[in-house]
Amino acid sequence: MNYCAACGRPLTGGIGIGGVLFDRDCAVTVDLEIARLRAEGKPVNVRHIARRIFNETNNGGDYLLRDIPADLMDRMKHRAVDEHGTVRDILIKALMQYLA
Repeated sequence: MNYCAACGRPLTGGIGIGGVLFDRDCAVTVDLEIARLRAEGKPVNVRHIARRIFNETNNGGDYLLRDIPADLMDRMKHRAVDEHGTVRDILIKALMQYLA
């Protein structure tokens, strides 16, 4: 399965720009960024644009977990709400308990 280079979501179709695959929403954003760079006379590197967008959208996203079962994700979200925290807090707590 392929994933969008800008957001990391699974691709059902995908649009190739400069040899990099994007979903439709991200392709529009990348096209706008390319147009902006060209208008400013700057070089265009689609891979660098994709990486920058990915890092901006996935702040703290040093790791991207894919294919988490929907029921498990729902349980983590509910637990995070119950504990007035975030899914990240739940994951870190679970990892710490597992590794202890």
